Amino acid sequence: MLIAATFALAGLIGGGVLAAGAYANSVTYTGQGLIADDFGGYDLQTEICGVANGAEVDGPYLLWVLTATKAKNADITGPWGTATMTKSANGTFKYVSGWFDPSGLPGNVTATYDGALKNAQLVISHGCRPFRTQGAWCSPGFWGHADDAAWALIGVSKDLPFNGNVSTAFYGQDLSLDVSVFTVLTASGGTYKGPGIAGTDPRTQPPNPALNPFNATGAFLTDHIPGFAYDPTVLNNTTEACPIDSHGNFKTP
Repeated sequence: MLIAATFALAGLIGGGVLAAGAYANSVTYTGQGLIADDFGGYDLQTEICGVANGAEVDGPYLLWVLTATKAKNADITGPWGTATMTKSANGTFKYVSGWFDPSGLPGNVTATYDGALKNAQLVISHGCRPFRTQGAWCSPGFWGHADDAAWALIGVSKDLPFNGNVSTAFYGQDLSLDVSVFTVLTASGGTYKGPGIAGTDPRTQPPNPALNPFNATGAFLTDHIPGFAYDPTVLNNTTEACPIDSHGNFKTP
């Protein structure tokens, strides 16, 4: 049902369907606008949900933006088929598709355009992930890129120390050097992405996954969303498990 609804939404939003590749020049989507979710998939870098909050449509969607200097026409081909892109400025075109799992999009979406061959760029500007469950999981990548409004919603300061807060409930020991939760989220490389250590919270006990500091911080912050709680059963289902967008707006179930 979700797949069918997604394709229907894409057809309604995107306009007329064309033959694939109507124009001579092309650019293939390579992942701009996504962030790694630390589980082999991707999250949106920016989420805006609900027309009242500035989204293009209510419900789940993706906003595609093509920048192609001097182009006058463009189309885009993806899981929805091929559709016309709407010109929004000189050399800039937009298309609103339904929701599709970001992990399957790089390399599988292509825009074609007319005019001179330039260094065109195809990106996902923003979108809104669907949300269907009461158990929640907003990934560490989500929190690392979320606006201050999202942090204000949960009442947690970015400067909150990891030790004594995320540990020992979500991670079974203090860090040797206590740092802020935001530092854990944004440190380069794999600094806080080592093996998990089960904490005292039963949701980190077997058969649930033990969390490393990075994911433990995501669980701790998710647990502070009003009306929701971290749920380990949706840990790997990041496309549907976060009830808010990166601006702190609640999604419509």
